[in-house]
Amino acid sequence: MVMRVQIAISYWATVLLSVFVFCGSCAQDHKNNNMKRPIERLYSNVESLDYTTMPQYFIEGYQSGCFYEVYINDVLVFKHYKNVGLMNHAISINDMILQSGLQEVTIKLFPLGKIDDKEYTTIDANDSFRLKIFKRDKKQPYEAGDYDIVKEYYAPLTNGLPYYEETFTFEAEVPYQLKGWSESQVLTEMDQKELEQEILAFYKEYGQILENRDEEKWVNFVMKREKERVHSIDYFDKENINKRTTEYIHAFDNEILEVQPLDPYKMTFYGNGRLVTLRSLKKTGKSAFFTIEQDEDENGKYKVYQFYYLFLHKPKGSNKLEIIR
Repeated sequence: MVMRVQIAISYWATVLLSVFVFCGSCAQDHKNNNMKRPIERLYSNVESLDYTTMPQYFIEGYQSGCFYEVYINDVLVFKHYKNVGLMNHAISINDMILQSGLQEVTIKLFPLGKIDDKEYTTIDANDSFRLKIFKRDKKQPYEAGDYDIVKEYYAPLTNGLPYYEETFTFEAEVPYQLKGWSESQVLTEMDQKELEQEILAFYKEYGQILENRDEEKWVNFVMKREKERVHSIDYFDKENINKRTTEYIHAFDNEILEVQPLDPYKMTFYGNGRLVTLRSLKKTGKSAFFTIEQDEDENGKYKVYQFYYLFLHKPKGSNKLEIIR
């Protein structure tokens, strides 16, 4: 009997000690987490995923004699408004793929306009555009050129086109499912004047957050976008998360962070009317919202313009605009 009591006491003493150690560890983790900057805590609760495969989808455009924009599921993912070709500029599109199934791709081609003393008002047969969609499995070791081509598209151009647009689809298979804007309200059905005022108020508040270097509020503003992005594009890869965190911290610690007045703008809708942003009417292809920040290279420090596209939506059951992409 005595032995049993001693064993019982020893057992509960061990349990209590374990609880004490565990709680102490939790308290220490909580303390360490509280010491982190808000941006560092943005991804603090993510865990490694156990997907069998982690497919990453990319697009890459090749053009000659035209400008272009590429949309995935009616959301702008890439634009090119310079009269130079691009190589090796693959763009990840997983955050636009909300779930497995058919994905919609739209390409829009534009004439070059005025270059030097010559005006290019049309797209012609000797111009060209090609889009490659490919994927790779993040769980597999990567070597250059080690990917699967999902689809290749060639624009059938003819002479005298003032504009060219075409939509096609491709099949994607992903192990996740994102909510994104799939259940968001259709903004094009709302009072447009009221919506415009709400958007302007949102941009004003967002600009003040940047000017005040208010990381806590900024994290709350971008939380949904970031969590879906690192899930779908990075699959919660720690190295990529650390890189993204460092970039954001660098932006907030920048010696210069000046929010500029909005350019003349156009309210532009995406995602079948569920997303909206302000596009500049002054700077082709740019957001109407931009900042002046400082960058540095081997020649020293210099100022740069940073253009921020904010894709806003109103979640189902809410009347408040939020950043979702």
